[in-house]
Amino acid sequence: MVLISATSMDVEETGSINNEPVDAIENENEEDIIDDSEERELVTDSCSTKVLDTSERPRDNYWVVYLLFYLFGITSLVSWNFLITANDYWMYKFRDVSPVNSTQLELPPVRKTQFQAEFTSYLNVAASIPNLIFLILNSLYGHLVSVKSRLQGSLLMITLSFLVTTAFVQIDTDEWQNTFFIVTMVTVVVMSAASAIFIGGLVGIASRFSKEYMAAVVSGQSLGGIIAAVAQIISLAFKISPLHSALIYFIIADIMLFASLISYIMLYKIDFFTHHILSGSGMVANRHREVSMVAVMKKIWVYAFSIFAIFAISMAVYPAVTVLVESHPTTQGTDWNKIYFVPVVNYLIFNCGDYSGRLVAGFLLRPLNQWIIGAASLLRIIGVPMLMLCNAQPRPHHLPVIFEWDYEYIMIMIVFAFSNGYLTNIVMINSTRVVELHEREKATSVIATMLSIGLTVGAAVGMLLVHLL
Repeated sequence: MVLISATSMDVEETGSINNEPVDAIENENEEDIIDDSEERELVTDSCSTKVLDTSERPRDNYWVVYLLFYLFGITSLVSWNFLITANDYWMYKFRDVSPVNSTQLELPPVRKTQFQAEFTSYLNVAASIPNLIFLILNSLYGHLVSVKSRLQGSLLMITLSFLVTTAFVQIDTDEWQNTFFIVTMVTVVVMSAASAIFIGGLVGIASRFSKEYMAAVVSGQSLGGIIAAVAQIISLAFKISPLHSALIYFIIADIMLFASLISYIMLYKIDFFTHHILSGSGMVANRHREVSMVAVMKKIWVYAFSIFAIFAISMAVYPAVTVLVESHPTTQGTDWNKIYFVPVVNYLIFNCGDYSGRLVAGFLLRPLNQWIIGAASLLRIIGVPMLMLCNAQPRPHHLPVIFEWDYEYIMIMIVFAFSNGYLTNIVMINSTRVVELHEREKATSVIATMLSIGLTVGAAVGMLLVHLL
C-alpha cells in the first residue's frame, strides 16, 4: 500500500482546470524527438480523436475528470483499507471452534487464538512484500506494457480477487481454518501486487495534469481509510452477525471497485483527459533527459531515510499491535467494548488523524530544514513502546499495562496518526523542491520505493512486537 503525498508530485504546473497551459520548458531540448506513440495508442481505439488534430484545449466540465481521479485514489487502496478494517470478521473466522466440555462448571475466560492474535501482522507482511516487489518491477519494466492495459488489467484483478474474498464470507470455514488462512493470504498477495501496478500507472497519468489532479489521487487514498472505517462502523451498528455485517461491508468495496473499473474505461471518451494524455504537462519533453540516480540520491537521501523511518515506525505497531488493544475493563459488556472500540479508535480515529496531518502540512509546511525533519521522523519511535504499553491483549509474556484507560490510548493514537500524515506530506513536498524539474519524476520514484520498504520492514517488526507483549 503505497501512500503518496498530495503535493509530492509538485511539478511545474502547465495549466489549471480551465486555463491554457504555460509552456514552461518549451525552450529545453527542442532538438529531442518525442515519441508519443504510446499516448496515441491509448486513445485512438477508444475515444474521439479530434483532440489529436485541433489546437483547442478542452475543459474539465463539471470537474468530472477531477472527481474520477479522486475515486481512483480511493480505489487504489480499497483492498488494503477494507481488509485491514474488517477486524470483527477475521476474529470470527479464526475463533476457537473446538468443542466445549458440557460438564465443565466454570468456563475459562475467552482468549484470542493464535490466528486471531497474529492475523493482522501476517496480513501486513502479505500486503507489504508484493507491494514493494511489484512497485519496483513496474518502475523498471512497466513501459513495456501500455498504461491503459496495466491499469485496466490490475483493476480487474483487484476486483476479481475481492469478489473471492466476499464469497468466502458465506462459506463455512470452521473445519479448515488453516486452509482458509492460506487462501486469504494468497488473495491478499494478488491484490497487493495488482494495487502496486495500478498505483504506479495512476500516478504516472496524474502527473501529466496540473497538480490539482495529483492532489485528488492522493487525497482519495487518505480518504479511503476513513470511508472503510465508517462503512465498518455502520455495518456493525446493525448488530447482526459478524458474517452478515462483513457481507454488507465487502459488498460496498465491490461496488466501489466496479464503479472505478467502468469509470476508467469511460475516461478515454472524455476529450479533456485524452488531450492531457497526448500533450502531457511538459513532462514529456523531459522524459528523454538523462537523470543521474547518484545525483538525485545526494540531494534527497535525508528525505528518503525520513519517509522510510516514518512508515517503518508506523507499521511496526499499526495495526498489528494496536488492533489488539482492548477497552478498559470497566466497559466490559457494553457495545462500546464489544462492537465499536476497535473500529472507532484503531481505524477511524487513526485515519482521521492521518488525513488531518496531511491537510495541515499542505499549508503550514514547517519545518523546512531536512535534518530537523529527519530527527522528527525518528522521534516518532517513542510512540512504539507507548502503544505497546496500552491494554493490548493477550499478553502471555506479561508486559505491564501502563496506559490502561481509553482516553490515554486515544490521545496517543491521535498524536501518532497526526505526526504520520504531517511528516509524510512535509517529506514529499520538500523532496521535490531540492531537485531539478527533470529529476522530479526520478526523485518521487525513489521516495515511493523507500516508503514501500518502510512498510515492509515495519510489517516484519510488527510480527516480532506482537510476540513481545
